[in-house]
Amino acid sequence: MIKYLRINNFRNYNDVRLDIDSNIVVLYGENGAGKTNVLEAISTFSETNGLRRSKYEEMILSSDEKRSSWNAVLSTESAEFSSGYTLGEKYGKRIYKVGDKSVRNLSEFLKENYILWLTYETDRLFMQSPSSRRDFIDMFCCVQDRIHNSNLRNYEKLARERLKILKKSFDNGLSSSVSSWLDIVESKLADYGLKISKNRIATTKTLEKGQLQSCEFPKFQNKMTGALEDDILGGESDSPLDHYRSELRNRRQKDFFSGITTFGPNRSDWKVCHKEKQIAAFMCSAGEQKMLLSGVFLAFVISNMKNDDRNLILLLDDVIAHLDAHHRNLIFGYIRSLVGQNSDKISTWLSGTDKNLFGELSDQATFYNVHDNCIRKC
Repeated sequence: MIKYLRINNFRNYNDVRLDIDSNIVVLYGENGAGKTNVLEAISTFSETNGLRRSKYEEMILSSDEKRSSWNAVLSTESAEFSSGYTLGEKYGKRIYKVGDKSVRNLSEFLKENYILWLTYETDRLFMQSPSSRRDFIDMFCCVQDRIHNSNLRNYEKLARERLKILKKSFDNGLSSSVSSWLDIVESKLADYGLKISKNRIATTKTLEKGQLQSCEFPKFQNKMTGALEDDILGGESDSPLDHYRSELRNRRQKDFFSGITTFGPNRSDWKVCHKEKQIAAFMCSAGEQKMLLSGVFLAFVISNMKNDDRNLILLLDDVIAHLDAHHRNLIFGYIRSLVGQNSDKISTWLSGTDKNLFGELSDQATFYNVHDNCIRKC
């Protein structure tokens, strides 16, 4: 599926090309060698800030202050796609290409492909902030609904505009014209916010319905929680959209003083529960949390591949760290099965510190040693 990956001026890499001849790629090397940087470069093709959610300017090769851009190229069976960024005097610019032709976005790439990732940092997702969990569930939402990411961007833009209007106008009192302006902004904001929340709710149902039957992974229950979700799922209002708009109007003063939008999908949380023990995921042991999250992730991957004809690029960054051999091989077994059943639709990239940890995949994987800013096929 992927023929080669080329990275220029990205993180610690000046110019690197990896020719790919298998569906499973394993990057191994010492901590800090640059394994995650390779996966991050691929993740920029999801039209997000990548798996680290870093600023684009932070991805530019750091060893040379004269560098002002980075570029990543993925060549597939159908075309060559480019994702890049260039610094400007005031603002940076994202650059996308299909072959030699510049395009506005990566919609052509996303018509045929989608990217999912699980990283070492997500091991403690249930202990982190609600925003981290929203980002995680939104990754699934963007796969199920291809305009979800656009809805998120529009929502965030309108939320900033609304707070800017409040900041400029509230001290002097809201005139009728400003209030009418806010009505328009809030109407659009509520529309996007409602779509985002409904898509998240639908995704939680997909996850629960598709969860793995293997007893090795804890069964889970999950849901979105928040005032908006409560309203959608059975609030007193006959029209969640009208109630949403009313809440925004009534909270103008509160939002002005707090500096945040206090009602909407930005205040929601994704809650997961260990079904058998009936305890919240954050109260489980570290090992149970890791297996819960792995089960949720694999459940989505497996169920989505049955309904999505696009190619999947799966990025697993050091996810086997601290797993015993049994659970490590259990995850490898699912990867082997996915590749075996969908060899023309999936490309899996894994990273870790020790090549020997991936012995279960040795007959299917291509191994690359990452060392001193170089990547060598082994």
